[in-house]
Amino acid sequence: MLQREMEAPREDGGRGGLVAQRSVVGFPLAAQPEIMRAAEKDDHYASYVYDACRDAFRHLFGTRVSIAFQNETKLLGQMLYYVLTTGSGQQTLGEEYCDLTQVSSSSGLPPTPARRVLFVVLHSAVPYLAERISSRAAARGMLLANSQPEELYDNYHPGRGEGHSSGTSGSYSSLPGTGESVIRPLGMRDKIRLLWLRALEKWPSVLPFAREVSQLVLRANLMLFYFEGLYYHMSKRAAGIRYVFIGKPLHQRPRYQILGVFLLIQLCIIGFEGLRRSSLSSIANSVQTSLGSQPTPTGQGMPVLNEDGSLISDLGAGKGDWTSHAATVPESQKSGNFSKCTLCLSPRQNPTATPCGHVFCWACVQTNV
Repeated sequence: MLQREMEAPREDGGRGGLVAQRSVVGFPLAAQPEIMRAAEKDDHYASYVYDACRDAFRHLFGTRVSIAFQNETKLLGQMLYYVLTTGSGQQTLGEEYCDLTQVSSSSGLPPTPARRVLFVVLHSAVPYLAERISSRAAARGMLLANSQPEELYDNYHPGRGEGHSSGTSGSYSSLPGTGESVIRPLGMRDKIRLLWLRALEKWPSVLPFAREVSQLVLRANLMLFYFEGLYYHMSKRAAGIRYVFIGKPLHQRPRYQILGVFLLIQLCIIGFEGLRRSSLSSIANSVQTSLGSQPTPTGQGMPVLNEDGSLISDLGAGKGDWTSHAATVPESQKSGNFSKCTLCLSPRQNPTATPCGHVFCWACVQTNV
């Protein structure tokens, strides 16, 4: 396809002159290898800016402070790189290396400043803010679930306290001089705070599922990129920015549709495994409900799932099987330490860390170090 830039003259009413208005037309869309190579180059050059920011931060505030704020320093370096290139309407170093330029998906013209700002914020700031907020919310939720007293909810649910009905929706307050209790309906602020506390308590259990869903969304976006070859990043898909190739024409430009097929198969397998585990969990819950709420001491008749979610049918006839199996488990596996010592090539006995950070057996450290 012929590649050209059309210069359409337009009249400037203020000066009466002619100004060349450049519009990108006639260029082919960039292929998947070119877009991926440009993204890798941009990450490589952005790491240089991050290293410069980290060195400056370390010289100004010291090593300890720079290590404590290394995530923020990385965000600053990435923001500076994309603000100075994409934010100012210029090509990034990766795009210039691969002869790519950004265009709007709707008009085919260079993206507007609003689209560029949206891309920079979504690509740099949103992942950092999402990870920071979710981690802090999970820590707060675990703290509330473990150490929160019952009196914290009594102001919102008086039925939980003694002497109050559980069906009342409101909080109690006493009349001055009489000592009688009256019901005060919950205000909007109290309801919002109660919902917020409940969401914080549930968030540690929801966070792994949310991260898994986000990973599936990213894989689905990558699969669509391999098929259609338009948006390598979710941020560019949301901002409506795609690439066109402005370099020399190539007779054969490779495509990655076969990788999209592999990713589609992988997503189907992941979905099938999730459905299988959910069905096995529902079967286990139904059997437990039919047998009663009190578990049997030996665990007979109860369905047990292994780590892969498969149903274990033969668990032995009695309690002796459980005890004999537990007796054969090594002490290192009981404690959850499955790592081996690199000196003796055996499970670590009395693990000991050296000043450089490596972990060996204490006997191996005394013998070899």
